[in-house]
Amino acid sequence: MGKRRHRTLPGVEPEEAARIEHALDKLEERLYVSPPGLHRVGDPASAEAIEAAGLPPAAGMLWARMDGLEVGAEMVRILPLAEIEEATARADEEGGLRAGDRVIGEDGRDLLVLPADPWEEGADVVRVEEGGERLPEASTVAHLALGLVGEAGVLFDDDGEFRDELFGDDGELTSAARRRLWRRRLDFDPDAPRARLRLAQSLLEAGEVGGAEAELKQVLRRAPELPWAHETLGRVAEARGDGAAAQRSFGKAAELVEALEPAEAAYFRARAARWAEGGERAALVARVKAARPGFAAEQVQAAEALLERGAVEQAREVVELGLVVSPGQVELLALRDRLGTAGEG
Repeated sequence: MGKRRHRTLPGVEPEEAARIEHALDKLEERLYVSPPGLHRVGDPASAEAIEAAGLPPAAGMLWARMDGLEVGAEMVRILPLAEIEEATARADEEGGLRAGDRVIGEDGRDLLVLPADPWEEGADVVRVEEGGERLPEASTVAHLALGLVGEAGVLFDDDGEFRDELFGDDGELTSAARRRLWRRRLDFDPDAPRARLRLAQSLLEAGEVGGAEAELKQVLRRAPELPWAHETLGRVAEARGDGAAAQRSFGKAAELVEALEPAEAAYFRARAARWAEGGERAALVARVKAARPGFAAEQVQAAEALLERGAVEQAREVVELGLVVSPGQVELLALRDRLGTAGEG
């Protein structure tokens, strides 16, 4: 792919326009040296077409260079302008969007959208996962495209084939490979909240508590209202044995998801209750039971499923959380007794 002449659209602050132009230059350079056939790029859209599409000026700068991009042999797509309206209408009919969302890309069954309020969401581009969870994805559409092409460079070799060393015996990406992908995305878009959140969660799972906390602080500078970042920070506090901080973080996460996901808020409050005492704990437990009357039974089912997979430590945590809410629940008590010896010998 040859380097294309470009133009800056009006309505973008000069500093931000320069940052986006730099990302687009790097994107074109990477596309030029990528294996043939690995990516497909549309011709530049006209200024009239971009204006008619109603895209924010900063986003429109990508389509001024290329009207659509397929990454990794259609693994991920940034849509051409002609498909955006239909894709948005379809997703809206399926109930996957909020008011003002514009679908501009697809990653498997996840949607990449321009939200109505980027400041509130923490990013110019938001990922709407298949299950409905929303995560701030990229600081700009240009940085999204650059990051996706950069990730493809990790996944594919010079012949355009998947690199075998990235996958485990189960055919899934290894933890190390996932970290490489997230770090590569952050190389190109340091303000990409989802990649940094996933990296923090991976570090925490590996016991690297300090590294996880450092990444989460950066996430929250960009996306201070991201509930999953507060929830993960609560887990960091738990790992440090700081119950007061854990309670605050889980409580904040619950507040942030309350309106849209009350069941999730109840789960976060159960985690907060684990570190509360007296009347404060009783109040949190009451709110959990009101929102999720079957919480204890759900924890029993979850623990049984984890035990079937051999995840004993995770099952113990689930049981203990259930007992915080329902300390006399017979099945949970029986499971706790079983878990006292499970995995031994």
